[in-house]
Amino acid sequence: MTWLEEALGCIKLIDSHCGSEAKSAFRTRARQIPSDIYYIGTAYAFAVLAARSGEKAIYAPGDLANKIGAICRGDLGKEEKGYALYGACLLEALKKLGIPTGNLVDTLKALDERGAVVDMEIAEYVDWLKKLAEAKFEKEE
Repeated sequence: MTWLEEALGCIKLIDSHCGSEAKSAFRTRARQIPSDIYYIGTAYAFAVLAARSGEKAIYAPGDLANKIGAICRGDLGKEEKGYALYGACLLEALKKLGIPTGNLVDTLKALDERGAVVDMEIAEYVDWLKKLAEAKFEKEE
């Protein structure tokens, strides 16, 4: 599967499971996080996503569709949903790179160890997420 296909899958799930507020909050995160990854690194960006949404939301049990559905049905605020949705999609991509995705500590340790290599590997995916979110979802008002 290509990074474009991965990003399309994430966008389709958000589009089918989430309301307009969560979609616009995701769009905002999709525009911000790639520059965070470029300048500061994937580990830091992922830690911010978890801090702003809660580890529990990003690491919810089940496949990506179940996670996205749970995030959008849950009681998180609009901004927290945006962070959690982006974190869940990014976690799914990190899994494809062989990064441990069982808990936040293991994920962050692996990201720190692989550093710039992961940043380069994930760059195409987060760029696709940004472009697709901009095309599909409305700006926040």
